[in-house]
This record gives sequence, C-alpha cells and structure tokens, in this order.
Amino acid sequence: MGTKNQGSRSYRRTEKGFLRNPDSYLPVRLAGDLVLFVAHGINIIVMHLALQTDVMKEKDLKDFHSLQWKYITIWNLAFQNAYLLMAIACDISSLFKILEENKILEQIKRYRKTFFSAVVWPSSILVSTLFWPIFLYDRELVFPSYIDKVLSTTSNHMIHSFITVVVVWELITFPRSAPQSHKWNLMQLALIYVAYLVVFITNYHITGLWPYPLLYSIYGTIYFPLFLFAVFIIYLIAYFIQWPLVSLIHGSSKKVAE
Repeated sequence: MGTKNQGSRSYRRTEKGFLRNPDSYLPVRLAGDLVLFVAHGINIIVMHLALQTDVMKEKDLKDFHSLQWKYITIWNLAFQNAYLLMAIACDISSLFKILEENKILEQIKRYRKTFFSAVVWPSSILVSTLFWPIFLYDRELVFPSYIDKVLSTTSNHMIHSFITVVVVWELITFPRSAPQSHKWNLMQLALIYVAYLVVFITNYHITGLWPYPLLYSIYGTIYFPLFLFAVFIIYLIAYFIQWPLVSLIHGSSKKVAE
C-alpha cells in the first residue's frame, strides 16, 4: 500500500494535539467578520438617525449627545469596527492572493494580532463586564432611563452585549498564541486607559459633566481613585484571561512543523 499523501494539509504542533493551518479558517472567518461589520454598521446608522430627532432638544439628551466621545463604549465601538475592517482586508488579501506584496497591508497583517490582543479583546470584555452588573443593580448610574427615548433596547445590547459576540467569534476563528513578552501589549493597553482618563477628566473640568452619573457620587472621595484602580485591574484581568482561552481552543503552540 502506498503512503497517504499529506501534502495538501498543514498542521501546527501544539501541546494538546494538532491545529490546522489558520488559512483553513479564512472563508468562514471572513464571512463572519463581514456579517458582524454590517450589523455594527446598521446599528450605528440607526443610532445616528435617532440622535437627529426633535427629542434631542431636551437638556439631558443634549448633554448625553455632547458626551458621545467620552463614553468608553463608543471608544470600544470604534476599536471593533477598525479591527473588523483590518481583519476583512487582511483575509481578502490572503484568500484571493491580492496585494500580497503591498507594504502597508503587510504592516497591517503584522499588527492585527497585537491590536486584537492588546486593544479590542480587553476593551470589549471590560465594557460588558462593567456595564451589565451596574445596569442591573441601578441603571441610573450608567445608562439613565431618559436615554431610552433615543436608543432602543436593541441598540443598547448591540453596544454592550454584541461586542462580546464579536470578540468571542474572533477568539475562536483566529488562531493565535501568547506572545513571549506581554510588555508591548500592556504598554498599549495602559496608553489607552490613560488617554481615556485624560479625556473624560479634562472634559469634566471644562464642562462639569461626567459621562456616567455614578461618577458624580464618588468624585472628590476616596472611592473615586479606588474605582479607577479597580477598573484598571479588571482591564488587566480581561487582557490576561484571553490566553488560557486561546490555549484551550487552539492549543499552546511551541513550534511549527510543516
């Protein structure tokens, strides 16, 4: 009997068995990313149109609109859409062999894993983890009921729940392995956290407005810095928790054997 030809298959050896070449995930991952990107796009259009209605003349809603880019939720939404565009461009290039020699696209492909690992995953998990427990305890602390006049329950779930679907999908369909050093990832994570603090604290000193009502109650007390510290710890946990999941799903890569 002849030896079975294995040339058409490529595997990555891991501690837990064999993982097929990531290219085998391309068509499914690309289709999923397109669906997720379109879903986000439709919701963004719906929210934008809702913010153009006459009800926006109310003071609370005017303040809400003025704080739009002070919400970490909106930052995360921007991160997710930027990543999905990046992922779609990379996978189209790889699947259809387009612009493979393009230097800009090569840089994007190299940064893709870092952007997801250091920015998109931890930010998305942080938003969902923080928002829903507080919302269920007392929604007025993070998402006052007057916002329902312009944002539907569906839109609320799109920006606070669907974001988890996006990153879990990518976690499953985009094989990665933990970096040898987390230093570069953690530097980016910390930079985003500090940048956000600067933006929303500076905005408060200029306008007197916080994006989240909870902050009015704790600002000026010891609970304010403790809260910010706790958020950062959750942010770090969100970052590190992805690696056991990556190992569980894809195995722990030590070397590649073709």
